[in-house]
Order: sequence, then structure tokens, then C-alpha cells
Amino acid sequence: MKHQFRIIILVENQIRLLSRILVLLNRRNLKISHINVSNNENGTIDMDNVQYIIDLECHEEQLMKLTKLIEKLIGIIHVYSFKIKEKNSRENSWKQIDLPLATS
Repeated sequence: MKHQFRIIILVENQIRLLSRILVLLNRRNLKISHINVSNNENGTIDMDNVQYIIDLECHEEQLMKLTKLIEKLIGIIHVYSFKIKEKNSRENSWKQIDLPLATS
């Protein structure tokens, strides 16, 4: 069963690095739902670094293989990945509560 995962990739600011990552994803026919690119605001790492956030849908085995392949690319600092909880789960759903009006 496929799950939603988020991959956060810290990279050096290199030309065409995002395109190389997207080629890896497209070769495996993975469905990408969201991509975000931003400068790294962490003070411990140089400001020349960039952070890619990619949301995709795949099997967990595919994700492990993919993170290993991405880490092998030149210019990658670190790759984080985790599972995104479903939006329709009971933990995140809102419940309507009828409260009596306060009267004085």
C-alpha cells in the first residue's frame, strides 16, 4: 500500500541538482504532490545551501532505495524522510461540540 512521505533534502547551491533529483523520481514513476525550494535559514550551515522539500506517494521500500540514491549524488548534505499522517485520520479531525451559551 502506498503512503504519503515527505523528503527534506539539504544541498549545496549547485546548478541542476534539483533536476537530477527529479529525474530519479520520474524514472521510478513516483507521484510528486508538492515541491518547495528555499534557502537554509539555519545559522550553523553556510548560507550557500538550499533546502528541498518534496512530498510524494510511494511504498516504504521505494523510499529507502530513493533516499540512498539521493544521498549518493554530489552536492547532497543530508536527506531526511518521514511519513505524513493522513488528513482524514481521527486524530486530526475536528469534532463539533454543542456548548450552552453563557447567560447572566
